[in-house]
Amino acid sequence: MKRFLVVLLTVFTSFSLVSCDPLDKKYNKEQYSEVMAEHADSASRSAFNRAMVDNEINDIRNEDFTYQELIDQGKTLQRKEQPGKSVAR
Repeated sequence: MKRFLVVLLTVFTSFSLVSCDPLDKKYNKEQYSEVMAEHADSASRSAFNRAMVDNEINDIRNEDFTYQELIDQGKTLQRKEQPGKSVAR
């Protein structure tokens, strides 16, 4: 029973490590192009780049964020920059 539990926990731990989303990892300057190219669509890459520029302007370290946090931050910035949408009649 003890051996079965050890094997089960080992399999579960291995599976959870393998299935981890790369975008939930901390930003790495050397690997970001590979991660973004393989795991993000063009809109997410655009938002990511927008956040990177904004953080650099404001002297904020990108290494303190995950890829997904940077994408979310960039999408928020892009929404703020869009002109107000009014309905023309």
